[in-house]
Amino acid sequence: MNKIYINGTKNYYREYFLDDKKRPTIVISAGGAYQYTSPRESEPVQEIYNEAGFHVIIVNYRETFEEAYPMPSTYYAYVLKLLRNDRRVGEIIAIGFSAGGHNVLEVTLHHENYGVRPDLIILGYPVVTSDPRYSHKGSYSNLLKEKDNDQDLLKYLSFETQVTEDAPDLFIWGTFTDESVNVMNSLLLIQAYKEKKRNVEYHMYPMGGHGLSVANEKSAEGNQTKISPYIGKWIYHSIDWINYKLNK
Repeated sequence: MNKIYINGTKNYYREYFLDDKKRPTIVISAGGAYQYTSPRESEPVQEIYNEAGFHVIIVNYRETFEEAYPMPSTYYAYVLKLLRNDRRVGEIIAIGFSAGGHNVLEVTLHHENYGVRPDLIILGYPVVTSDPRYSHKGSYSNLLKEKDNDQDLLKYLSFETQVTEDAPDLFIWGTFTDESVNVMNSLLLIQAYKEKKRNVEYHMYPMGGHGLSVANEKSAEGNQTKISPYIGKWIYHSIDWINYKLNK
């Protein structure tokens, strides 16, 4: 699949359009602690959503590690803007994993800064909060560089504090035993959605670590601990959720 570079940078996106028919479109923001873009959360995810009848776009927003906030989100938003003007694209469903989930939340909840936002969002074990009790400090450090102790900026990028009354509906999943991104990240976001009377579907699995993606052979990349047909059902639940939300 060809890489389409963004504004002359090393960052790029890949298109997986099924045809020229207008379809809901999934836009993937993979994890990688704002250090790189995880392959296990890219094509293995794309393949299943394509099989379900969605167009899919994968955005590699972190090929320029030397850049700080807000550049990763700027690249993701750039692609969303292009898609809004593509006749093949219906509703846009943003999906983000780990730090990629934080990236999706930034564009979605601070959409006034980017001029675009998705219609629905799906998050897998997302980085959400800068609360030192639960924060994934590596992601914030990689994103903010020398500003990683700027308390005002950290609060602004702690997304349980940024949910608004018009936030898009959310599907979110993770594992209770995640050793990397504390499950409290998800729970704080859900609480914020509840307080703003927004809608959430949440799947918390009782076992499993971080970075499971779709939890099959392809996404596991040889790591047998990252294979779980039980946990992998989340993506099929998300497909049902999308269809319900778009057709109710």
